[in-house]
Amino acid sequence: MNIDELTARFPEIPADLHGEAILAEFAEAFGPQLEITEKPSNCTVEQSAGNAFYMTLINPIGIYAIGLAKREAVLEKIQALVEGFKADPDGYAASLLPENVSPVQVRGPGCE
Repeated sequence: MNIDELTARFPEIPADLHGEAILAEFAEAFGPQLEITEKPSNCTVEQSAGNAFYMTLINPIGIYAIGLAKREAVLEKIQALVEGFKADPDGYAASLLPENVSPVQVRGPGCE
């Protein structure tokens, strides 16, 4: 995945991060995971792999986008993710999933 694909897929990534070299590295490193990433529903009771990836990979950027985190902190988080991936690409990507991840997102009663 490249930076343009990443920012098109996740509009919650603020424009001021689009030119950051580390974001391009992030997109390339986690392309396969980002392809299946899916924002969990408000009533999700069991997360899928896509939901878990969203919470780890995209949610910190979204928190910055709404002003609840500092720019430097989110860039450091992205840098740490990329460095972890570079140290052990297969193992690190697998480590992002909790043991009890559901094959599909499961929503609670009364949710559509």
